[in-house]
Amino acid sequence: MLKPEPMTKVVICGLNQDLPEVSHILSQKRLVHLEDYGGEDEGFLAGATLDYGAKVSEYLVRIRSLIKILDIDAGSPVGVRDANSVEEEVFEKLDGLEKNILAIHENHRDSIQKLKDGMSRWESLKQFEPLGINLESFSGFKSISVFTGTLTLPSKTEISIPNAEIVRRDDMVAVFVPTDSHEAVEQQLIKAGFKSLDSPTGEGIIRDELSALESEMQNLEREVGALGHELEALNKRHGQWLVIAEEHFAAQSEKSSLPLKLAMSKNAFVLDGWVPEKECEGLETSLDGLNVDIQLESSDDEPPVKLDNPSVVRPFEFFTKLYGIPKHRELDPSALLFFGYPLFFGLMIGDLGYGFFYFLLGHLLVKKYGHSDELLQLGKIIRLAGFSAFFFGTILFAEAFGFEIHMLNHEYVLHKSDSADVGFMLLATGGIGLFYVTLGLAMGFYNALNMHDLKHAVQEKFSWIMILWGGLLFIPPWLFGNSLLGSRLGLSDEIELWGGLAAFLVGLSLAVSAEGIVALVEVPSVFVQVISYVRIAALGVADYGLAHAFNGMAFDIGFSGISIIPALLILLVGQMVVFTLGLIGSGINSLRLQYVECFPKFFVGGGTDYTPFGYTRKYTHETET
Repeated sequence: MLKPEPMTKVVICGLNQDLPEVSHILSQKRLVHLEDYGGEDEGFLAGATLDYGAKVSEYLVRIRSLIKILDIDAGSPVGVRDANSVEEEVFEKLDGLEKNILAIHENHRDSIQKLKDGMSRWESLKQFEPLGINLESFSGFKSISVFTGTLTLPSKTEISIPNAEIVRRDDMVAVFVPTDSHEAVEQQLIKAGFKSLDSPTGEGIIRDELSALESEMQNLEREVGALGHELEALNKRHGQWLVIAEEHFAAQSEKSSLPLKLAMSKNAFVLDGWVPEKECEGLETSLDGLNVDIQLESSDDEPPVKLDNPSVVRPFEFFTKLYGIPKHRELDPSALLFFGYPLFFGLMIGDLGYGFFYFLLGHLLVKKYGHSDELLQLGKIIRLAGFSAFFFGTILFAEAFGFEIHMLNHEYVLHKSDSADVGFMLLATGGIGLFYVTLGLAMGFYNALNMHDLKHAVQEKFSWIMILWGGLLFIPPWLFGNSLLGSRLGLSDEIELWGGLAAFLVGLSLAVSAEGIVALVEVPSVFVQVISYVRIAALGVADYGLAHAFNGMAFDIGFSGISIIPALLILLVGQMVVFTLGLIGSGINSLRLQYVECFPKFFVGGGTDYTPFGYTRKYTHETET
């Protein structure tokens, strides 16, 4: 925890004939983070995929196409299948299944297109129906031009065109003129606000054509529905099997791509990569039976980063990686997120009712979407944050859904409706801010010391600790005549004032020597970042106030007679609004206080995530070699 796992450089050399077996073992073990070959050595080139790669890719494309057609959701695995049996099944049944699915899909797509075309024609004919003209009258003339469309002139306004026959119903109009008058008539119509519409084609009465179209579209709708049900049935019957097959062939495809990352000559290959230090012996053991040479060596190159945290902290690596990958010699902030995020969220919500339902929401994500790594991690985070809100709502605030729970009262309960308690909460959350900003700078001091030297660490990080603490010691008594930290730390007035001023000035001079005049501009920001943590108390009071307001509105209306309906509606909708705003607002701000106020004090980032060669299987397993 706090430090990524130590990594060792590994170089594996062997004969090309052993490469398929090497690829199989490395894919199973998932230990080696490969470095792509750059092609800079004479006699060596990047290789091509293994012999079976083309066939695997073909099957993978076909399977993924069927998954897309059937709109299959992966879902949670129901048991784990043997990879060899899955592969045999694919070879046996994929051709027939694919032919069936593609045929139904093609018919379904054609029927939908016919339905769309029919609807377009129906809408077009419906516009022209009021004119009462047969379809064959709109086209087929050699010496007559036909204009069809709409006019913006009022329906009572007459339009006069010499040598023309005009048929008009409301806005719709059809104008028949000699061909040699086409351009002149067109200009006259445009001036009258004419907007052209394509003339309908066909023969017979429009009303009869509309009736026939309606009947045809009803049949097409039934056909589209029936074919859609067939595709849904195929989804339910074969969806999970296709997902399993897709995973197996995706794993095989990745396995076949190993030579693309290696340096290969006519007869031999060289593989460069990284392996966790504690896994070196396991890697050597797994390759014992092959004629390969393994060299484990130290290197000054920047290794990939494999975060090393206990299982309870591991979900918060999701938030760490959203921000960035720490460098190998940096501190991993996942543990800081593990402690800080639930603490901030719990204090902001501070309600056992909402906390209980946040816990249930997180638990639902964990149980229902465990097949998705991102949703699984998010669910665990929300579950822990919900427990924190439940804990503080029970122990510290004694409230549920904006109601104070008097049976949980004790002398240390903080009431969000009491101004004295709110003042204490603001001061306490400011103290949390001071602790976290200082902790961030202390972690930055360690990183600078580890990545550079003591001089950099003192000038760039310790200087700001002196500025922060020195400023908070001498500024309040100097400006306001009141002690903020000194009295609480047991310092005398003189030491608080002059000692704080000295620390502030020394820290400022160190910061200026490292950063130049920019340091003077940044001085206010370090105090603002501490004050920013006061939002923990402010959001907690705001959420309570909103819930309390909705509750008050509902109880003012009353829960007797017919008024119970609006009262219950206001109560339920109000609680849902507070629940949603609490999840979004407190969730984002709990993360913001880490990302914006604390992380920049120590986090450099720019590392490479450890991604070992191999495919993480969820639905299948391979027999160990």
